Amino acid sequence: MQRQSKTMVIIFTIIMSVVFLHVTRLLVPIEDLLRSMLAPLGSLATKVGTGASERVQDLEGDSICNNEIEELRLQLNHLSVDYVQLHALKEENAVLRNTLGFVEQQGYESVMANIISRSVVPDRGFFMIDRGSKDGIEIGMAVIFGEGVYVGKITKIYERTAIATLTTDPTSKVAISLAGQHKLIGLVEGKGNRTATATLIPQEEEVRSNDVFVTSGTEEKIPPDLVVGIINQVLDESTDPFKEATIEPIVQTDYLNVVAVLRPKVLSPL
Repeated sequence: MQRQSKTMVIIFTIIMSVVFLHVTRLLVPIEDLLRSMLAPLGSLATKVGTGASERVQDLEGDSICNNEIEELRLQLNHLSVDYVQLHALKEENAVLRNTLGFVEQQGYESVMANIISRSVVPDRGFFMIDRGSKDGIEIGMAVIFGEGVYVGKITKIYERTAIATLTTDPTSKVAISLAGQHKLIGLVEGKGNRTATATLIPQEEEVRSNDVFVTSGTEEKIPPDLVVGIINQVLDESTDPFKEATIEPIVQTDYLNVVAVLRPKVLSPL
């Protein structure tokens, strides 16, 4: 206890001495010396504080910019998706208008379908559509694009999907006539690798380059006058009983997204 009292007395004496020296200005030289010594430290502390504040503001600004950029990127992605969907709808509507104009007087109706997958084998030609038996689709129905361009027929059916085999597939055959003649003159057979050939054309039939082959209408579920292709070259060997002709397709099926299946009205689902 006595020791603590002595300590308090010493501290009080020191404080009073410092006060006395400050009042009498005896500490001014020492205070000036301390100020000059500490001034650079104060300036440095101020610069550090200012730099830190500016850096924080820059970081906040960068964060705001990054957020704005990310928001713009998301908006761009949404716009891109909307554009693709709008383009698909426009394409489907155009195909629908053209198809409806063609089938109005054919005794058929069109079932629009989206292509959802394609053959990845070069020498084959087929694709899957998003329509099936639930939509009244049957094997043998014609698949067309636009105003009556024949691209193939339904060869396999499921409840919600179906397989369309193209005219270029090696398993494909369709009866043909020359445009405007309404007479069976041969077959168009697929050769693979996006090619097809007209075969079994009698020698007496006159066929030339740029003539148009159409469906003959002799097959069940395939109406006449669907455009199959244009003759590219006639292969005529006089010693053979039949002619052949290479066919140039009207449309590139690799770029199709929407097609129509022609369904006789009597087969419409109830």
